[in-house]
Amino acid sequence: MLGRHDREIGELLRFAVGLVPPEVRTEDLLDYVDLEEWELVLDLLGEFGGNTWQTPQFWALLAEAATQLEQDDAWFQWRCVESIQGLWRVELVLDPGAEPLQARGERPVWDVTGNEQRLAALWIESKPVLGPGERATARLRPFVPPACAHLVRSDRITLLGRSAGIATIIEKVPPRPW
Repeated sequence: MLGRHDREIGELLRFAVGLVPPEVRTEDLLDYVDLEEWELVLDLLGEFGGNTWQTPQFWALLAEAATQLEQDDAWFQWRCVESIQGLWRVELVLDPGAEPLQARGERPVWDVTGNEQRLAALWIESKPVLGPGERATARLRPFVPPACAHLVRSDRITLLGRSAGIATIIEKVPPRPW
C-alpha cells in the first residue's frame, strides 16, 4: 500500500505527464507511470528535448517532485526560471589565460554590444568546470531579458572578468507563458 507521500508524488508527476504533448510522450514514460517508478518518470520528464512546450508550471511540478523524492531540484528550478525569462544557448570558449569557470552558480558579466555590459546566469551543460582554452555548450539566462532582445543566433558576446572568453549564440528561446 502506498503512503500519502507516495500518492502525492504520483499526483505531481501524473499532472506533469499530462502537460507533455501527446506527440512527445513515449511508451516508456507511460509504462513507468503505470508502474509508479517515480524516479524514472522524473528523469524522463527532465530529459525531454526542445524548449517550446515546457512551461514554468511543468518545471515547477518537476522541481517539487524532485524535492519530495529528496533529489537535487537545481536543474528543474533553473529550467523553470529559464522558461519565464527566456534563454540563449551558446558555444562558450574560455581564453587560454582564463581562470576555470564553475558549471553552475555563476552570474558573470557579459559585453553584449561592444559597450554595454549585462549579467546573465550561466549553466554549462556538459562538464562541472570549464578550464582555460576549453569549449562547451552553455545556457545563459539574462537578468534583464528586454535589454538583450537584440541578440540573435550567431551573435558573439564577450565574457568579462577573470574567466574571460567568447560565446557564440547557437539558440535563442523566448519566454513561455504559464
